[in-house]
Parts: sequence; structure tokens; C-alpha cells
Amino acid sequence: MGDRKSFYLLAPCLTDELLTKDVGIIPYIMQKHYGYKAVYVTYKPSDGLVAWPSLSLYEEEVDFDYLEPAFHYHPDQAVETIFGANVHDCSNDLVQYIEDHAAEIDVLFLFGFYPFYYAAVDRFKKLRPSSKAYLKLDANIHWINRTPVSDYFAHFLQQCDLISSESMVEYIRQKWSVPISYIPNGYYSFGKEIESSVTFEQKDDLILTVGRLGNPAKATDQLLEAFKQAIPYIPASWKLVLAGKVEESFRPQLNDLLQAHPELEGRIIQTGFVRDKQQLQALYRRAKIFALPSFYEASAHVVSEAKTFGCYLLVSDIESSREAATRHERRFDLLDDEYKKEHRDLDYGSVHAASDPIELTQRLIEACLNQERLKQVCHSTQEDAREHFDWVKLCGEINLLLANNAKGYVSG
Repeated sequence: MGDRKSFYLLAPCLTDELLTKDVGIIPYIMQKHYGYKAVYVTYKPSDGLVAWPSLSLYEEEVDFDYLEPAFHYHPDQAVETIFGANVHDCSNDLVQYIEDHAAEIDVLFLFGFYPFYYAAVDRFKKLRPSSKAYLKLDANIHWINRTPVSDYFAHFLQQCDLISSESMVEYIRQKWSVPISYIPNGYYSFGKEIESSVTFEQKDDLILTVGRLGNPAKATDQLLEAFKQAIPYIPASWKLVLAGKVEESFRPQLNDLLQAHPELEGRIIQTGFVRDKQQLQALYRRAKIFALPSFYEASAHVVSEAKTFGCYLLVSDIESSREAATRHERRFDLLDDEYKKEHRDLDYGSVHAASDPIELTQRLIEACLNQERLKQVCHSTQEDAREHFDWVKLCGEINLLLANNAKGYVSG
């Protein structure tokens, strides 16, 4: 690897779609912009078939190294295997990899505070005490609250030289008594320059949602219900765009809705899964409103994409979404439930209670009827995205923290 330091992602259940999300983007940018050599370490599927079509977006080659599984592993069975019956086997496999490769690793990058990492990090710090372990939490409030701070878990946290969270940094710092750095999920264009700022005049009366449509956590059914209820109260020009693969279990419900309500014909547009990033950019550019009514999220990268292209955020009141819709200086405030209930209109959008389709309908109607508000947010949220949600800048912060041996809280 020459004189370059190495940046090893240790992600046993890496999939192709993750290469264009934070887990895959961070090592790539650390190589492309900050002089590291990126290595992606994951299980090879038990059938031996390996395909990474998303690598076509990368302008530089990255290295892959494959773990030898002590059990039958297939990417589609990660929940049942790695996160189920084989956590102990996975842990042993990671420890073995560390023992074989520790001398080559300058930064060990961990994604999520999974138990299979604990012993591997312990072994890594014993073999390479001067090398860095970086833990990106990918946390939501439910996962944080139900994780007991055992001695074993606390030891794992103490061994991480850098811990970052996409949201809730002050809450986690107080709960776990460890330094937490704020690194939100950003946006990266994979070498295709964003042409220019999006003007409001370029946009249409579109409400866009992007993701796994019909996944229970995404509350797609509630967004559809809210749009149906809003139709009598908003101009006929407004349409709802569903971008993403429809879960097979949800398709009958979606078809039944469209057949039962002919007034929705032409008002709901289904694009299917959009692999082409420029096509997806075009949807964001045209949309005035981006909707994400999820019951829970760690930190959805689609929110950062929506901000980058000037969309008003119509999101559920979960931590990461509220913070993205709030100006940077207020993102670290600890808020009580009463404050949240009284403050629904935020700097870059509005929030509604998760699992409350009535309030979602209300916020949707309010947004569609206030073009001046949408125009103002179109400009201001893009400024915020350029300053605080650019993955190249965010990785620069990671690089600085690692270089300075910093374990403290930063504001981004």
C-alpha cells in the first residue's frame, strides 16, 4: 500500500446497495480525497457469487477482502444468520481476520454497535494500540434506549478512538458517558457535478418520497392516506411521486387503493426503483416537497439528498429528521416532548407525530397551500446542505478527528 495509510471497513453483511450509502461512501471518499487506501472487508456469499454493480459509480478502484464464514451465509439471510443464530461465529470470524491482518490496518471502520464487533476491536487494540478504531453508530432512539451499558459494552466504547452519531449526540453522550462527535449522513454525487443551485421556478407541484415503499417502518400507507385525504383541499396540480421498489407484501394494498379511488388516477406516479443517480437527481430537482413519514430511522440519506436539491421536508418527528429540518445551531439541543408538540414548523420543513396520519394530512395541506414558504425553504435548505451535509467536507472532519486523536464532541 506504499506510504498511504489504510482505511478498513469491517462490515460482515455488506451489500451492493450499501456502497452508495454512508457505509460504503466514507471509505471511498477517505481514499479519493484524503490519501487513504480503502479496503472493504465482508463475507463472501456461501454460493461464491460476488457482484458489485454500484462500483461502476466509483472513479477509483477500491480493494475488497473476504471473510471466511464459519457458517452458511448469504446476503439475503443476514438477519437470520449474522444477527440471529451466528453472532458468536461471526465474532470469531472477525477476531480471526484481525489476527491475520492487524498489521495492515491503520484505521478500522465499524458501522453500528453490533455485539459481533466487541471482541474484534479488543483484539485489534491489543495488536495495534496506536492504530485507530472508528465507530459510526447508525443509531436511532429505540436502539440506544434498549442497549444495556454492560461492562463489556462500555469497554468496547472506550476502545473506540472516535465515535460519531448522525443525531442525538448530546443525549447519547450523557447516556453512555463517552465523547460523541456529530457527523450527519450527507450527500455525494459520485463525480457528477451538481449543475447549480436549484431555483424554485424549476420545481413543480410534486410531493416526492424515495425508499422501500411499503416497508412497515416507512409508513408509506399513511402517506398515501394523507394524500388521499388532502386532495379536496389542495390544487389539482399537486401529485405524489413514489420512487422506489414496492414491497411485494404491500402491492395488493396499493392496487386496492388506486382501484377504490379513481380520483387518484394521474395524481400518484410510480417510478419503480431508480438506479440512475442523475434520474433520481432530476426527481429531487422537480419536487417542492419531500415526504418521509417513517416510524423510525437511524438517519435516512434520502433526507440529505432532498435538502441538497431544495426540497421542503415533510417528515415524522423522529430525532434525525427533526434535526435535519432544524438550523445547524439548534441541532444539539435536548428537547422535551412538550416543546416538540408546540414546535411543528421548523427552519427547513415541518414535522408530524409518527403514526399520526391526521396530523400528517394537516401538515401536507399547509405546505401545499403555502408556496412562499416552499420558495423560502428551497433556498435556505440548499445553503444548509452545502455547508453541513457535503460528504467530502464531513469526511474531512473525520480525517481531522482521527489525525488529532480527538474523541470529543464537535458541532460539525
